Amino acid sequence: MFNLAQFVRANKKVVIWVTFFGLLFLVRKVFGLVFLTFILCYIFNNAVVWLENRFHLKRSYWTIVVYLLFVTVVAGLFFLAMPRIISEAKAFFKQLPESMHAVRLYLDELSLKQPQMAPFLESVKEAISLKNLIGISSEGLVGFVVGFVNQITHFITYFMLATLFSFLILFDLPNLRTRVLALRETRFKDAYDETADSVAQFALVVGFTFQAQILIAAVNTLLTALGLWILKIEPIALLSGIVFFAGLVPVWGTFISSVPILLLAFNDGGIGLAGKSIFMIACVHGVEAYILNPNIVSAVLKINPLLTLIILYVGHSLFGLWGVLLGVPVAVYVYRYIVMKPAEDIDGPAEQLDR
Repeated sequence: MFNLAQFVRANKKVVIWVTFFGLLFLVRKVFGLVFLTFILCYIFNNAVVWLENRFHLKRSYWTIVVYLLFVTVVAGLFFLAMPRIISEAKAFFKQLPESMHAVRLYLDELSLKQPQMAPFLESVKEAISLKNLIGISSEGLVGFVVGFVNQITHFITYFMLATLFSFLILFDLPNLRTRVLALRETRFKDAYDETADSVAQFALVVGFTFQAQILIAAVNTLLTALGLWILKIEPIALLSGIVFFAGLVPVWGTFISSVPILLLAFNDGGIGLAGKSIFMIACVHGVEAYILNPNIVSAVLKINPLLTLIILYVGHSLFGLWGVLLGVPVAVYVYRYIVMKPAEDIDGPAEQLDR
């Protein structure tokens, strides 16, 4: 006769991890909210701890100060920049077919002048289509714009809720930490001992990755906005917003954010302005590659760009957007903390391995 209690005792680790991932599956519909709350908690907790250690005031005071400053900055950006970004987005999507048509005409002219390059240029021309770039046809462009605006509204709601939840968590974090540690003295001791270190280590890797990537994306955005202003390429606010959000995706984000800049530059100033845009983008990402990445990301996430692209492709194929966002930190965690972790750190002293 099947004995459930005996089965659980005999397969304790398997049951614990299956339960853990089952809980993650149950919250999959609000995973975006949970993830955004975690990222805000990680970033602002670092700021609060630094201020608390530097100025020796109570943690609760600094938590309130940090969030008041954050909400003020976000509200200012929202009311000043969001109306402009929405209007620029509408104008951009209206102009996009024209820009792409101008590029295709130039490629046709170049094919006539350079017949030996005609097959390659033809493949490039076929790749430059709304279907290939943003996954829709010309007929569905209006619906895409409406959906884009709705997605922005949905994200703003998630962002406000995540900000509120992260504030409540950080404000009461010492008490929450004590209660979590108290699980070691309850019937959940086995589950705590099995999962606590692994989950905490994974959370630190993901949190560090996104904190670093957000900082890099912010610097890239400021430098790109300056370059767009110098080159007089419009719309600056929309293109800068695309650079920031695409910058959260390592390596791949560079190509994503460069396409609309080059299309608009070519439409406004021809091949000359497009060439200047390429030079500007190369300079910005040269700063990222040789200054920001070595000093911000450090040794924890040193990973080959080609391997990064492979991870992003596989992650997108299997899990869509979440595979793109979490593919690199998950891969880094699995490699550094599971595959390459010394055996004694996983199973205890080496002599225990013979049991």
